[in-house]
Amino acid sequence: MRVRCPMCGYEFDSSDLRCHVGCPIGARCTLICCPQCGYQMPDLERSTSARWFRGLLTRLRPNPERSHTTLADAPPGQSVVVMEIEETAGDRLMRLAHLGVLPGAVVRILRRQPVLIVEVDGATLALDPDVAARIRVGPM
Repeated sequence: MRVRCPMCGYEFDSSDLRCHVGCPIGARCTLICCPQCGYQMPDLERSTSARWFRGLLTRLRPNPERSHTTLADAPPGQSVVVMEIEETAGDRLMRLAHLGVLPGAVVRILRRQPVLIVEVDGATLALDPDVAARIRVGPM
């Protein structure tokens, strides 16, 4: 496996490392040593802790395919919690933040027709359907 050292940029083959010969851990050592500068980095394929940490980050990372519905799908009269807002234009995202539509905010759906009317922190807002479709919500 070819590895590039993040410190010096040297590219080398990790299968033929000489640092494992003098390592007291021997074959169970999960460090890769750069032959040029000596920088040590974990071997992400062999390290148990690196695999555990990668799995933890995968579970914590927001996933748009989770079971969260969007604000556009929520029925009238229901209160929901904003889980995440998908990428939108910066000014639109800032406007939503100023109006109180942030992750963790409680939103109550008042009406869906002719436009989506919601209540956030006592303020009544009308939201465009494509904006509402980008706001993922979960149950309270």
